Amino acid sequence: MMGMQRPAWTLCFCFVWILVVPGVVLTHFSLVKLIPHISDLPQNIVQGFDETFKFAYLEKDSKTVEKAASDALNLCGVNAAAECSNQASISYVPADKTSDTTAEKATIVAAFQTSLDIVMKVADDKYLGIDDLKPTANALNEIVSNLTKLEGVMECVASTKVYCSIYDSAGQIVEGMATVTEALDTFKNSDIVKRWSDHEDQMNALHALPYIMVLSLVFLTCFWWRGAVCCCCRGGTIAGLALIPFALLWLTSFVIYLIIFAVGVSIKYFADKIPVPVLRGEPTLEQAIEHLETQYTAFWDLVFADMSDGLGLLLDASAFFVAVALIVGLYSTCLCCCCPYRAKADAAKNES
Repeated sequence: MMGMQRPAWTLCFCFVWILVVPGVVLTHFSLVKLIPHISDLPQNIVQGFDETFKFAYLEKDSKTVEKAASDALNLCGVNAAAECSNQASISYVPADKTSDTTAEKATIVAAFQTSLDIVMKVADDKYLGIDDLKPTANALNEIVSNLTKLEGVMECVASTKVYCSIYDSAGQIVEGMATVTEALDTFKNSDIVKRWSDHEDQMNALHALPYIMVLSLVFLTCFWWRGAVCCCCRGGTIAGLALIPFALLWLTSFVIYLIIFAVGVSIKYFADKIPVPVLRGEPTLEQAIEHLETQYTAFWDLVFADMSDGLGLLLDASAFFVAVALIVGLYSTCLCCCCPYRAKADAAKNES
């Protein structure tokens, strides 16, 4: 009843309560979108490298290439495993013997279309192509270079040299799979991924964050309802003590949202200053994001797109709540300083 005596102040107080509602909804919505993708980040990165980048098929398709090269050499009577290491000792009967390796070449080309093309691109990438992947990239590039030298029907003296090189390169890839696996683990188990995973519980706890401000407003409402006069001022009551938990809760909510907002702004607007050491050449976060979005869209969509959207929503929620906290702080300060309801309270007291 006391609040109705100052319509402007009362309407402002109702407005403050109304402002909190969209902040609560936006915070929950952003976290609902963000947290599942943080939980799934490690397995999404694994799936991205294994399925999107096709590294899961590297060994199998490299063996396919190795076998196709061996089959092509057999057409000339050459045993790849025994004779490719000493091609000078190979003799052909007749000397101008030829072979048609169209089918074997098609098998090799198909293996590249299945997986090896994208593996080669990633292994040779300016950011993803770390040192441990360079031998694989070099071997795949060597195979591609040799494929351009092949024709349907060739003299064995010419085709043997090419297919032996392909055979050796494919074998090097198979033998180097342990190094490739170690290189991929660098991405899959990087410090950045571990940090996101380690903070998953804290992200879940953020669902309770908007209610800190709600609870602070409950204490402010108690103070407001009892006349909004501090206990140390004329006409004040013990209800003024409610300002203490209000101030503590308000400050807690404001500081946490401000930290989230500051971190979000730093990532969004200063990404060109944040290095990503796990990538080759330590590009900035801005360069890495732009590169993945444009060059590897499927990988970006699987691993980072939804998480990026969730982080954007959380930044919006934190910005909104920081503004709400400032408005609440301004209103509560003015309420304490101006004591707009005291005159009416005194009049009511005198009449009684």
